[in-house]
Amino acid sequence: MSSLYGFEVKSDLPLSRLNSAAGTRGELRIEAAAEPLPRPDRAPVSTLVSDDGHCWYATYELGNECCLLELPPTASFLLEPVAGRVVVDSEEEDAELLEHRIVSSAACTLLSMRGDLVLHASAIEAGGRAVLFCGPTQRGKSTLARVLGEAGHRLLGEDGIAIELCDGESVAFPGARGVRIRSRDGEGRNRTDLLPDPGSEEPDPCPVAAVVLLGERGERLTVESLEPARALALLTPNLVHSGSRGAIGAAFANLATLLGSTPAFAVSLPDNRDALAESGARLLDSIDLDG
Repeated sequence: MSSLYGFEVKSDLPLSRLNSAAGTRGELRIEAAAEPLPRPDRAPVSTLVSDDGHCWYATYELGNECCLLELPPTASFLLEPVAGRVVVDSEEEDAELLEHRIVSSAACTLLSMRGDLVLHASAIEAGGRAVLFCGPTQRGKSTLARVLGEAGHRLLGEDGIAIELCDGESVAFPGARGVRIRSRDGEGRNRTDLLPDPGSEEPDPCPVAAVVLLGERGERLTVESLEPARALALLTPNLVHSGSRGAIGAAFANLATLLGSTPAFAVSLPDNRDALAESGARLLDSIDLDG
């Protein structure tokens, strides 16, 4: 058996990025749709549309606490949180991209619907505790996680972190293995490569030590401690949820709970890629990993 975010995974589709450790939180089923998933005859509760009118993301509320998640042109997903089930409707030929959508978008949204705090973030384990890195695309979340992984820190995940909040504790569970790194090819076109975990060992679930919000890069490393209220406002855009008013409220409340006991920092990394290893080590040194 293999696991994802602490759940045993049973899948109709080939998934190569699962953890080898057994899950302890129940079962997550990934199933191929027997027929195309119908789109509801009503407006979505949440959308992301480009300036030229292309829809990249849409969610629809369904009965029985279910949700339809559309990520054109890759796939549509029926999310059934009570059953722990994701139904995948896709003809995507890029198997790596489809798996990324399954493990980092569909599964993360489903777990948010089940009550986890889920953040669009990367994370590493340091001193037995998790350090999370949030921020907009291309702020260096995945790159920093990989650099710190190469320095000996085990990688929890690079594009989606699920946190269980229970009895005053916040525990981050390992996500998909590997790191997706963006680059440009010889003709200047964007490309994304899936690189293996920088270390040989998978991490265990671990308590969250800190949340880091990555800002624009600068000439040198800067670290600013954030008050909980300001951290809550700045980190809210990094929440993963199904888009409904109730889902947003629940995710916001979970984030507030985390930040009530977990320090947050605003960080600017140096623009020099060669300086990231040293800056990452200095950043971890500035965080109280002992709680």
